[in-house]
Amino acid sequence: MVLALLTLLTGSLVAQEIPRNLPKEIAGKKPLFEIWEEEVLIGQIVVAMDGSVLIFKGHNAPPEKPKYITVKRSEDGGKTWSEEAKVGATIKVDGDMSDDGRYPNNNWTNLGNVMVDEGTGDIMVFLTTLKTAQKLFRSRDHGKTWKMEDTTIKPGRDGWMPATNGACDPGVTIKYGSRKGRLLMPARVFVEYLNKGKNRTRFNDLYAMALYSDDRGRTWNSSEPFPIRGTGESGLVELKDGTIYHNSRTHMRPGNRRIAYSHDGGQTWVDEHEDDELFDGPPDVYGCKAGLLRLPCDDRDILLFSTPGSRETRTDITVWVSFDGGKNWPVQRLIKKGPGNYTWLAAGRRGTSSEGMIYLLAGKDWMASFNLAWLLDGDP
Repeated sequence: MVLALLTLLTGSLVAQEIPRNLPKEIAGKKPLFEIWEEEVLIGQIVVAMDGSVLIFKGHNAPPEKPKYITVKRSEDGGKTWSEEAKVGATIKVDGDMSDDGRYPNNNWTNLGNVMVDEGTGDIMVFLTTLKTAQKLFRSRDHGKTWKMEDTTIKPGRDGWMPATNGACDPGVTIKYGSRKGRLLMPARVFVEYLNKGKNRTRFNDLYAMALYSDDRGRTWNSSEPFPIRGTGESGLVELKDGTIYHNSRTHMRPGNRRIAYSHDGGQTWVDEHEDDELFDGPPDVYGCKAGLLRLPCDDRDILLFSTPGSRETRTDITVWVSFDGGKNWPVQRLIKKGPGNYTWLAAGRRGTSSEGMIYLLAGKDWMASFNLAWLLDGDP
């Protein structure tokens, strides 16, 4: 059963088919929307298990000085925020990490991916450059305090060490099937990062993949490569049948996003294809980092996808909505006109001050919060 609903689609109202009986905690509320300035160079956003919303930022430093990572917290669903607090200083990795000269001092790590362990409540912040460091910051109190610790991240079968890339989406804790409790996060391999010479990292060789841990983040194994090269800066979610849906940017071909699936907890990928609807982003064949999120709903797979709405510039950030696990995307809504660039998404936690809320961090110094009712509302 479906109902016809008018929803905003790139400036005009059109009829969309929206499932009935959407969960009240994410749809049965008054539409809410707020947007504000939030300066960010390198960012990530997650929601802790107690409902605290955390914004992580990576900060640069002069050559031969360590970079550092900070966090801002909101304990009231995003209404008020703490001052930025230091998570910690970053470390060096071995080798020359500058790929084509664009990233000086690139053997110093910066903010990598972020992982919330939904089994323990721990939050992990990874350190990375073109390959990852064997260190992470861990918080056991929902992001209030942090401690650096060792971790073991293993290369894939081709020998390349992945990057726990901050331009990937945060990881997930698997809820279904024989691998319940596994930690899984998207990552990326920069092939040829140790070779010398100009332009030694070739974008047609790098690839998306994932890292998975079955011991609460002490060790991480590399998945098989994403089935097509030239991919990276990806996101993944677990669908209600246990399938992992992997959505990747592509650097080497014009068109739409590349999709693949895993039926073994993120170890291997099958059924790779180009999505029929999701545009990969301007300005040319280079694509753009997008945000991917599954809303916390047990009985259906409601996915959100954020990306530039313009096909000429990285502007007009728009959120797409799917009610069938990414097969179709019937709803689009403009979040903000003007500069947008990279985006990250996070969802509030049930039974907390963040319940029902969706948070979008944009790489052009702004952030928005809204709910599903607002996305489905036809009023601009």
